Amino acid sequence: MNVVEINPSSLATLAHYVETTISFTLLTVYVVITFQTQTSFHEENAKFYERAAWPYLFLRRWILEKRTGAKGGSVKTAKEMV
Repeated sequence: MNVVEINPSSLATLAHYVETTISFTLLTVYVVITFQTQTSFHEENAKFYERAAWPYLFLRRWILEKRTGAKGGSVKTAKEMV
């Protein structure tokens, strides 16, 4: 953590550190979930492009569940939408 607050001769600030840390954490979460074959964020045995689109599909399913009051069963899955 080479930031001005700790090391006065540094060029980075604490804000830069936080931005970088959050960005890399979110990227890591996305990559890990995308490459997992079984997770609650996408269907079991989903194709890679379906796993890569998990944030969109997950948010879409979550919004539809909130709107309709359904829990899982009556909301269409990604395979049913294609």
